[in-house]
Amino acid sequence: MKMIFFLSMMIIMIITMMILILNLCSKKTFYDREKNSPFECGF
Repeated sequence: MKMIFFLSMMIIMIITMMILILNLCSKKTFYDREKNSPFECGF
């Protein structure tokens, strides 16, 4: 029983870390795209 609980906790931690990393990567590319084309949002 303890092993199953530990494994599920590890899986939840890994999924949370992956979601955080994906969010950081997408935010970085979004900001870079905004910096590269500042005039496009005005029109």
